[in-house]
This record gives sequence, C-alpha cells and structure tokens, in this order.
Amino acid sequence: MRVLDLGCGSGRDLASWGVTASDEVIGLDIDGSRLAIAEVQFPNRTYLQGAGECLPFENESFDRVISAVALPYMNIQKTLAEIHRVLVRGGSLSLSLHLPSFTIAELVHNAIPKPVPTLFRLYVMANGLLFHCTGRTVGFLRGRTESCQTERGMRVALNRAGFVDLSFSRATGPVGATFRLEARKRKKYVRRAKERSAA
Repeated sequence: MRVLDLGCGSGRDLASWGVTASDEVIGLDIDGSRLAIAEVQFPNRTYLQGAGECLPFENESFDRVISAVALPYMNIQKTLAEIHRVLVRGGSLSLSLHLPSFTIAELVHNAIPKPVPTLFRLYVMANGLLFHCTGRTVGFLRGRTESCQTERGMRVALNRAGFVDLSFSRATGPVGATFRLEARKRKKYVRRAKERSAA
C-alpha cells in the first residue's frame, strides 16, 4: 500500500495507524530540519519537503493519507482538496486533530497576558468558530493559518471536498486528547448535477 504521512515532522511509528513494514511510506513536512531527523529514525521511508496545500504528487498517487495533528496548521479546505486529488478512488484518509479544549488551554496557560500570543490564540479560536459553522478557515498575518476543529466543521469540510464514509472517535495520545476521523474517496466517479444538466 502507498501511504502518505502528511505533516510527518521528525517521523513516527505508524503501527497504531495499521501501517506495516510492507507499506511504501512517503513523509511530507514543511520543516526541512525535522525531515533530516525523520530520515535517520526511519531510513526505509522517503521524505520530502512541501506543504499540504500544494502536494507535489501526481493524481491518484496514494492508497492512504495519514495526518497526525498537522491539519490544524494548514489551510484545511485547500489541503483536503489536495488529499482528495492524490488519493486513488476508494482510497482512505486517517486524521487526528486537537479538541477545541487544546486551543483554550493554549490561550489560558501559554498566551495570557502576553499581547501578541493572546491575539494569535484568539484568532485561532475565532477561526475555529468560523470552521465549525462553515467548514472554511482564513489565514492570519503572512498567510499563516491555524484553527481548532470540531466534528461538525470537519463533516462540512470533508463532504465539500468529496469524501464519504466519515467516522469519528476519541483518542488519547502523546499530545493529549484528540479526535480521530476516517474518510474515504468515492470508489466511482459521480457526476455532479451541474455537469449532468450541461451534458
């Protein structure tokens, strides 16, 4: 199976995601220094530098995409569109995401009373509320994007990107409580109503 570990950072053991030694894993991260560590820790994998919003792969290159708490730091709608593009038909997406309580804790324990970190955490919370209502996020200064997610917001964003068979669960990991979700790209191409009426 061809697996993309999106936002792989310094690399990680993917056994808990059901990835085996026979799977061909490619890790992608924006931070080159962390990729250098990943290459040492997992020399049997391929690592590339790049962004989730513009994946450097051909259409239908992967059977599965995994991303552990990296999506909140990307433009979610662009990244989901790119993930959908690089997945084969019937391919799967597995994500873990912070709960909104993570952002609140960051605000209370790490930002207040510092003005700039407080302002940024308030942006993250507001972006999370926008995401909850619309399934979309907006960038901050210099294009940096961060948000907190809810199950409702992820359902909206995943459905808009064309994913089906969504399932959600709670998990506890090295970064605390998260929610995990699984989704799938449709196995068959379904023509949209607009395309059918034009035909």
